[in-house]
Amino acid sequence: MEKLRAKLLAFPAADLNTFSRGKKKLQSIFLPERVEYVDKDPEILVFLTGGSERIALQSVSEHGFFLLLASKENNSWAAATEVKAWMNQNNVSSMLLDYTSALTAEIIDNLFDVKNGLTRLKGQRFGLVGEASDWLVNSFIDPFIIKTKLGIDQINIPWTEINLESSGSIAPDFLAFFKGSCPNSLTNAGNIYEMLLRVVSSYSLNALTVECFSVINRCNATACLALSKLCMDGIAAGCEGDTCSLLGMMLAKELFGVVPWMANINHVSADELLFSHCTIPANLLQDFSLGTHFETGKGLAIKGKIKANEVTIVRFDHTLSKIFIGVGRVVDIPYQKTTCRTQLAVKVTPATSHYFSHNPLGNHHLIIPGNYVVGFNMVACMLRMARV
Repeated sequence: MEKLRAKLLAFPAADLNTFSRGKKKLQSIFLPERVEYVDKDPEILVFLTGGSERIALQSVSEHGFFLLLASKENNSWAAATEVKAWMNQNNVSSMLLDYTSALTAEIIDNLFDVKNGLTRLKGQRFGLVGEASDWLVNSFIDPFIIKTKLGIDQINIPWTEINLESSGSIAPDFLAFFKGSCPNSLTNAGNIYEMLLRVVSSYSLNALTVECFSVINRCNATACLALSKLCMDGIAAGCEGDTCSLLGMMLAKELFGVVPWMANINHVSADELLFSHCTIPANLLQDFSLGTHFETGKGLAIKGKIKANEVTIVRFDHTLSKIFIGVGRVVDIPYQKTTCRTQLAVKVTPATSHYFSHNPLGNHHLIIPGNYVVGFNMVACMLRMARV
């Protein structure tokens, strides 16, 4: 893991004691396994005194993200404010924090996770199997943008290159996990799982998204269970060829160790949202059963209850220049037969409800059990995404 790089700043004539005292004050938030002190190319600028503005600017590059830390002592906040204003004016991404605040330690931990997660994403490959579904008119990202912004390669895989014939062997853990279903339907779902595993191996993929309705039409079976199991295996796997959602799934997996649920937004009221979909990483559920796919009535789909009291809601736009980050409290609802099988209702703020009604970035949103708002705020800063 690559450490964060921090530089201590003081007025030019400051003595060594100034820096020694500064390091002592930072011991609780600068863990040695996560942060190192440097003179060049820092990501964290620590203002110990006033008069350090010019020195700080010597370490600033146009395309970086900088965490500015200061306190109420020795005019350090005054110096940091001047530098923050310069950065804002010159379009340099930055965040100013009080290093004596308890929240700062959490932000530094998240910055460490995000920095290393983004580094791990560079060089990864995902497969687009088939095409993006026709109804996804605002969820396809130009592969050049993906490569430029995240360092991830998109591999286009036509269905004509895929062998849909049964391999004759299905992983025992797949059959055991989804036991209790109609044997023929489970075998068909298992064959699709094995087929997608072969695709991952043959193309050296880290993730994939599948034009899943083509599978239903050609095999009379769904990919819902296969995608769920792949996500549980640590391979981000989405449906409908939605690259916006898949990239968010890949990012959350590398940064926070969880593959999110990609869900439809089914209804918006003043303070409540309803989400649903027929596939979900089953390890996110406290219990589940299997039924047929909602839109087609074929194959197998997952009906379950998410294992969370609070969830984070995330969505990128189709240019990777905007991000929505929200949080909601899970509420119980009666099951509805007119939406996809796994369903979730969350209480939200009026601002979140307004976003979904007036300025949504698309239909599919990612749902992650727990609160990852601080981490995704770091993502927005480091990738220069505007929050909506």
